[in-house]
Amino acid sequence: MSIAFLPLREADSDSVRDLLVGTVWKRDWSKDTAEGYFAWRYRARENGDTLVASDQGRCVGILDSFTRTYCIAGRPQTVRETCDWFCLPEYRAFGVGLHLMRRMMAKPEPILVIGGSSYTRDLLPRLKWARLSDVNNYLLGINARTVAAVAALKRWPAAMGVVRAVPSIPLLWRLPKRPAPSAGCKIHLRVAGEAAEVGAIAPYAVAPTLDSGVLDWLAHAPPVLGEFIQLSFYRDGELIGISISRLEELPACGRFAKIVHLHAARLDTIDWMLGATVNHLIERGAGAILSRASCPETAASLSGLGFWRLPPSPAHWWPAKGLTPTGLLNLTALQADDALLFT
Repeated sequence: MSIAFLPLREADSDSVRDLLVGTVWKRDWSKDTAEGYFAWRYRARENGDTLVASDQGRCVGILDSFTRTYCIAGRPQTVRETCDWFCLPEYRAFGVGLHLMRRMMAKPEPILVIGGSSYTRDLLPRLKWARLSDVNNYLLGINARTVAAVAALKRWPAAMGVVRAVPSIPLLWRLPKRPAPSAGCKIHLRVAGEAAEVGAIAPYAVAPTLDSGVLDWLAHAPPVLGEFIQLSFYRDGELIGISISRLEELPACGRFAKIVHLHAARLDTIDWMLGATVNHLIERGAGAILSRASCPETAASLSGLGFWRLPPSPAHWWPAKGLTPTGLLNLTALQADDALLFT
């Protein structure tokens, strides 16, 4: 056994793709679909950094990451978000997964991890990572069959056939109205290439910033992911917020959506933005909507709209020569894998 650790560009891309699609993501995709998704997810993005463990050319482990600009205590700072951390079981005894993470931890940026497998949640505290406030998960039930399908998709994929027998009963009759903060407010469906810079950021101690590169990358996602919907919110002609959602079709079970990220200039605009986003998704046929929130204002708004609170996801932080952030956090990671299915 001779294990080499190398960047993705130096690894056998076919072997990496096969491990990700068949073992990590567990997707039953055709070769063309898998290649299209892999090309978008790993080659078309900006600021990606992937480490691969290879045994004589065969990919046996991987750790991916994005680097993004965050606003931390009012100052811009590059933060690394890790994802797709996986090692084949027969190689775990050799410390392959741990070696990948230690190499990532040696990089200069602080690292943020939200959720992850039970192995991830157990190991990071032992590596002296700091535990941040949990990120709460929420579900809005609109149609009984779609809600059952979402639950099965997450926990019992083999039960999807049974779910189709669940009656398609409405669970939500009326959504509370959320008025705009002023008469000069407008909502626009953003398309690739349009403005993305919000003039100010709500007073978070930690929050990711947005740029057109991230939004345009999501806008060009392959059809197998469904559709990423980006709503821009304006007040008196100024861009004051953006919501990012993903709408997916579940065969014979309807559509479900996930609010991936909410980016607001002020806390007092969140209620309006969330209400408008949820209404838009329902109008597009969503029978269930998932969302995340570490911000109390966002959590309160979701509860007010009728979302049910689900078990939270832990968040961990690797200091990397910096102090662990405290205060109001907006931890809604923008990786495409988080948009696929919350862990």
